Amino acid sequence: MLSTADAKLVKRYYLLPKAAWYSLAALFLTGGLTILLVMIDNIGLGSKGFGDLQLIAMTALMIAEGAACIACGVTARRGLGSAHWQELEREAIGDNANIGTNPAVAGGIGVAAAGRLVDTLDNDDLDALSTGLEITGAAMSAYGLFDTMRRMSRAAAAVARAHGMELPGLGRTRLLVIGLPLLLLTLSFAPRFIDSAAQSSEAQEASARAIQALNTALEPACSHTLADDPLEHRQDSGYRVSGNITDEDGDIVASVSIETDEYGNVDSVVYNADVNIARTPEENLAFAEESFARFYEAISSVDIEAEGIELLDTGLVNAPVLPDQFRQAFLTGDYYTAIDTDLDDTGTLRAWALFDTEPEEEFDEYTSPQISVYLITRSH
Repeated sequence: MLSTADAKLVKRYYLLPKAAWYSLAALFLTGGLTILLVMIDNIGLGSKGFGDLQLIAMTALMIAEGAACIACGVTARRGLGSAHWQELEREAIGDNANIGTNPAVAGGIGVAAAGRLVDTLDNDDLDALSTGLEITGAAMSAYGLFDTMRRMSRAAAAVARAHGMELPGLGRTRLLVIGLPLLLLTLSFAPRFIDSAAQSSEAQEASARAIQALNTALEPACSHTLADDPLEHRQDSGYRVSGNITDEDGDIVASVSIETDEYGNVDSVVYNADVNIARTPEENLAFAEESFARFYEAISSVDIEAEGIELLDTGLVNAPVLPDQFRQAFLTGDYYTAIDTDLDDTGTLRAWALFDTEPEEEFDEYTSPQISVYLITRSH
């Protein structure tokens, strides 16, 4: 018959190895849950990065889980190797259980170390090998620890069964060691989720105002317009409104495209006009300039300040004027040589005029030569 002190000892050495293994499992689960929560925050709610509170919570929990795993494992190992326990075990089952550390632990550490060594060679061709060795080593060590803790727990369970002793349930231990850290981590993300949701809603509303104002301005000047609806579908890549001019056959011959970032800030304006090689260069140039002026007049009618539209660079609302250098090159050149002329390459704005075409030997009925003016911020 076990004394009260020995009965407590049996329960302790039964639970400690379990707690060590659960702590290791919780360590991996905490990392996985963190990745999932960050993905929800960044992809689902449009936030960016990692909040300070969440980083602190994750780090603290993972350190605590790692420390708990080591502390429980070492305590159980020492206790089960003590003379008192050895005697208690022999009296109960007639022998001592094998509670030695599984060789997979040391082997896994060695394999992982080899992976790190390969990584120091700074050879891109060996990156896959290095990563594979590190993952394999981690898996081996985890299995070795699990097997060692399992044998320790079984040794205590064998003593308990020999004395007809009822062992404690594991539900509370699992809840405390695994469930509680995951709950605390999830709760740490709650304030960020609330803040991200509010910011996302504000950004969508700002984007909707900008897109709607620009679309309304373009409609009278265009054959038809196309506009994203930020309130219907949030896009991390931002939103676009475009206006098109069509010919008598309904084909698009000129267009303007205005894009915003995900917060509704205008970050690019692009003007395009088709070039018809059946026309003279003067006629094509005149058509492009007329189309650009038509689009620009519509865009400039928008009261940027009153509509609350933010521009990432004020140059985005500059008139799309083709420079003399571009005009001369186009008028004296041919329809098979591309022309690219910078308009502005300073500060935050990148602006250029482009005649996009193909060499004569590649030019066919599918080629669509165009004159374009690009006004794009560097953050686009």
